[in-house]
Amino acid sequence: MPVEYVDPNAKRSRLYRASEQFARTRVGRRWGMHVAPRIDPWLYRITHGRYPVVMGMVLNAPLLTTGAKTGQPPIVIASYGGEPKNPQWYYNLKAHPECRFGDEDYIATEVTDPDEYARLYELAERVYSGFGDYRAKMAATGGRRIPVFRLTPC
Repeated sequence: MPVEYVDPNAKRSRLYRASEQFARTRVGRRWGMHVAPRIDPWLYRITHGRYPVVMGMVLNAPLLTTGAKTGQPPIVIASYGGEPKNPQWYYNLKAHPECRFGDEDYIATEVTDPDEYARLYELAERVYSGFGDYRAKMAATGGRRIPVFRLTPC
């Protein structure tokens, strides 16, 4: 099943906004970084790609990459919740840009143009306002620039 298009200007449901608020809390971030990656792939499989849409929650899909060091294909869903270091999947995509998102194959390219990066990040913040929290946290600490990748269908 292809990954569903997300309209950054669409009005979000009450359940979506509640799940977004939870995800922005300390407990929600820990859940998203440590628990969700273990259960989301299973939920995605048993709902034939309709999870989390059927639950009205913050949208995501499994990202299958090849490990930069191990060569093994991990499945990842999150962007590391604004932590000071990049998530492991960042290095995997840099080393092996071929990946699978949902049920489709892509080539990942990091967005380096400042204007395009700003445009895409602003759209991402419309979909999930927690991305604004992450960016503010990184700016306040002089931390990393959160990477954005463009996935081009193969």
